[in-house]
Amino acid sequence: MKKLLLLLIFVGNVTLASGIAWTDNNAGGKIIITNEVCKDLDGKAYKKLNRIYMFTSEGITMEGCYYLADELVNAIWVNGRQMKYAISGFTLYEKGLSL
Repeated sequence: MKKLLLLLIFVGNVTLASGIAWTDNNAGGKIIITNEVCKDLDGKAYKKLNRIYMFTSEGITMEGCYYLADELVNAIWVNGRQMKYAISGFTLYEKGLSL
């Protein structure tokens, strides 16, 4: 767990404009977590939340915010739905390692 937290702190401090990790979803697409600060539609930033987005095999997309806690990615999607995903199911883009 300590290694995971250190890795996420390090990755979170690297300036990237895209996703840092991904997982497959049940809709034939992917869920991508980023290190971008989450913002609402008016541009208000939520400094303790980061941006998450997903897409399906049909090209449907959705945005949301997430935070990490208890080895889970806790997502709050724009439609108000809250979901929890196991961190172990995500793969880092840079290293190809599981979180």
